[in-house]
Amino acid sequence: MEFHIRILFYKMDLQMNGEADLDLNNPITWINFVILGSLVGLSQAGGIGGGPIISPVMMILLSLPSKNAIWNTYIMLLGGSLGNFLRLGKEKTASGSAPLINYQLVLITIPLLLAGAVFGVATGKWLPKIVIIVFLFAILISVFKKTLQLYKNLKAAEDFSFENQSLLMKDIKQIQREQENPELLEILEKEGQLYPLEQIKELGIQVAIVLSLTLIKGSQSFPSMIGVEYCSSGYHFINVILLAIAVYNVYRYRNIILQEEVKKEQVGYHFQEGRMSSVIGETVKSSFFAGFLGGLVGLGGGVILTPLWLSMGIPSSRATASATFCVLFTSSISVFIITLSGGYHIKDFILYGGFSGVGSYIIAGQLKVLVKRYHRESILIMVLLGIITLGLIVLPYQSFKDFFGNPKAATQFGRFC
Repeated sequence: MEFHIRILFYKMDLQMNGEADLDLNNPITWINFVILGSLVGLSQAGGIGGGPIISPVMMILLSLPSKNAIWNTYIMLLGGSLGNFLRLGKEKTASGSAPLINYQLVLITIPLLLAGAVFGVATGKWLPKIVIIVFLFAILISVFKKTLQLYKNLKAAEDFSFENQSLLMKDIKQIQREQENPELLEILEKEGQLYPLEQIKELGIQVAIVLSLTLIKGSQSFPSMIGVEYCSSGYHFINVILLAIAVYNVYRYRNIILQEEVKKEQVGYHFQEGRMSSVIGETVKSSFFAGFLGGLVGLGGGVILTPLWLSMGIPSSRATASATFCVLFTSSISVFIITLSGGYHIKDFILYGGFSGVGSYIIAGQLKVLVKRYHRESILIMVLLGIITLGLIVLPYQSFKDFFGNPKAATQFGRFC
């Protein structure tokens, strides 16, 4: 969710510089695509998207220039999130009372996640690269430590029987149904919908707002639809409008959730996974922070949000599924903007999107089987730890390589755009 927002305002040319032709007759090329697709699948399963990790690995495996690798990574994130959604979008929670993806959580996250990325990207263009490298490494270390502690705590808690816990949750659901309260039954039926149209519609509106304002203000890669000069006061004013709309929508969604909880209490609803209102405050603050860091250092928002949701008691399977669902919307924006700039060919969507989509679908399914078989939600957190560890190795390496390649540029301040 991520790193890929950076493309909305990334400094790029309309032409692909130094584009490398892939040797599709070489079996090694196809093996490398399988590796990349599997890596995307594991990243998606861990709830972090994987953008900042996939890009440098792609540069190494396929010998692509930095710009090509970054652009192709966005297709892989989109394909991966689609594959993940096709597999997990039809799954329900352990109690069977709600979809695995927490659409309310996603809805309250997306507006400020996107808005935060706008200001993170602008700040990232202003700060020297060396400062961003330090930020990046410090953040990954901090997230790794927190996630490791969460893994240890959950693994210890799994000494209890998950089977009995699942039966208890199902018994609670059955008791609620036996009350034969029409209003309660209506709420339960609504929550049990795999694809809640109202919330999906709201998410679509949020993406449409970002796309529209992006086209209106333009970027360095394509001109504004209404003639706004890049990096002018009008350009920044549109960014402020985007933030204001995001804050308004979050406030509106929060009130809707609170009103729904009051109604649930009145009809005897049992909050078996806790109240959404208890996680709204931290989620709202962290979503802007995650988006800001995503734009600033190219770090996926899922790296911030997934450990946070886990610490709040949200089951790991639901936290990771919700985080990667956010990637579906943010990566769609990135791919849309690059497509407008003429940066893609059909074969890019087939190769990069196809392998990442299939990889995510297969790996998500296999991990789901493992979690159910061994009753170990900690398996997903273990995958998350592995991907963060890979990031601690690959990202600093690539960052310092860029730094020593052009130390002067890495220590200079840029423009806040």
